[in-house]
Amino acid sequence: MRKSIVLIAFGFFFLSPCLLWAQEIPRYLVLFSNKSNSPFSTTSPEAFLSPRAIERRARQGISITTSDLPVNPGYTEAVRQTGAKVLFTSRWLNAALLEATDSQLTAIKALPFFKSIERDLPLATSQTAGIGRLGAVQQKFGTQETIDHGRMLTQLNLLGIPQIHEKGIRGKGILIAVLDAGFSRGNEVQYIRHLFDNKQIIDTYDFISRESDVFDDHFHGLNCLSTIAANQPGTMVGAAFEADFALYRSENEYSETPYEEATWLMAAERADSVGADILSCSLGYNQFDNPIYDYSYADMDGKTALVTRAAQQAARTGMLVVNAAGNSGNDPWKFITAPADADSILTVGATFSNRSYAPFSSVGPTADGRLKPDVAAMGAGTVIGNNLGLGTVSTGSGTSFATPQIAGFAALLWQAYPFLRTQELIQIIRRAGHQAANPDNLLGFGVPTIQIAEETIQTEYTPLGLEPSLVEHIEIYPNPVEDYVSLHFGPVSTMALLQLYTPTGTMVQSHALTTVPTVQIPVSALPAGTYILKITMNKEIKALKFLKH
Repeated sequence: MRKSIVLIAFGFFFLSPCLLWAQEIPRYLVLFSNKSNSPFSTTSPEAFLSPRAIERRARQGISITTSDLPVNPGYTEAVRQTGAKVLFTSRWLNAALLEATDSQLTAIKALPFFKSIERDLPLATSQTAGIGRLGAVQQKFGTQETIDHGRMLTQLNLLGIPQIHEKGIRGKGILIAVLDAGFSRGNEVQYIRHLFDNKQIIDTYDFISRESDVFDDHFHGLNCLSTIAANQPGTMVGAAFEADFALYRSENEYSETPYEEATWLMAAERADSVGADILSCSLGYNQFDNPIYDYSYADMDGKTALVTRAAQQAARTGMLVVNAAGNSGNDPWKFITAPADADSILTVGATFSNRSYAPFSSVGPTADGRLKPDVAAMGAGTVIGNNLGLGTVSTGSGTSFATPQIAGFAALLWQAYPFLRTQELIQIIRRAGHQAANPDNLLGFGVPTIQIAEETIQTEYTPLGLEPSLVEHIEIYPNPVEDYVSLHFGPVSTMALLQLYTPTGTMVQSHALTTVPTVQIPVSALPAGTYILKITMNKEIKALKFLKH
């Protein structure tokens, strides 16, 4: 998606790449060849991941690998010794985002651990891109209207959300990271005041300005957040207003450079580190202010764009990545934009309130022939909160506003069925779409509903019908433990698989048995620390955490 930009500096596009950066210090993403001699270890992930991030991996059977290790601090220090300024580092790509002059870059290339430079070009300059420009952001972000068309009930009803709200399922315990261009005045508007009062915002960071305040820039992120988090009964209530949130600014609304792909990567890694369950993003990239960086449709193949590779890495950590398809459906480009082409994520298109295709919504397939988008939600005339006064109701159109609704939808399902793994949840949401029998490249599997998703879960992932849960009432004691973990199963006698994991995801014990009222598991030989016991019974899964002294 390309923003329309009014250029003040005439002839900007006609400068050669060398002249383009002549007056400013370029920013590069420098990749390193290895993580040798690192002080970090996969056996001590608490040094670089939060307990919540470690637990998310263990819950889904995902091991801590070398890709999770931070960049060797000796490497970043050696880079600094050249005079270059290190802005951020990337665990997943083993890279550093830095500012360097030509001579400093030459010195960096001579370092023994240097591998390559992303795109073999600068991603941006040290000057804030977009100074002296007027950004018309309609195509990038969608449009915001000023007419109040009512509350969020219509868009929530389309997804079947009000019914599950009545059951008390409102996103509690799920952490959603939202990546956007800013959340202007989010700390002042009333419809998300509860997030501050209840301490539901657990982390914020502005990767463009490199500061913690995300409430003084663009309002687009606030519009998106409102569809999930608003809680102003009688005016607007979002899809998962009891969820926790991490808010990150990774987008500069006044420019379009590959640097924003790099900051997306950094924001996604931070979301992983704090333990986010879901990453919701309404951004996309294919064309840039300088056309030498433009992606072609052939690049929408799930493996080329930097931001797509970042999204795939995020998915591999167990986060559910939900990204907008884009708003290029009426344009010559028309296709989805990166990272919407990534595999193993949910790409979201837009519909009208009758679930019909909204023509601005970008279409698939990916360049390698995969179906996209995956699902859709109401993105035409969506009710959103704005940043005016104490926060009022507006309506807006764009896949930007459909995407966070699906993120909230997923949060509700994960609260209700926490045993589901990410890829299982993706398949369930797809199959809950209104055109699941005949998916297409306009809306994918269509608009999902909670009720159909629950039917799938209850028939294929939990006991059939209304049978009582086998794992719901299992208790573990004592906690902390020394010699034995005792499990109380009650009168149920059935086959069970008990698997004991370390926080890094390493399985240290496995027991297949027929349950009796009380089962004891010996743990005296295990080192002191925290462990996770995974119990599987007749397609039901429960994870219990205990401390070994």
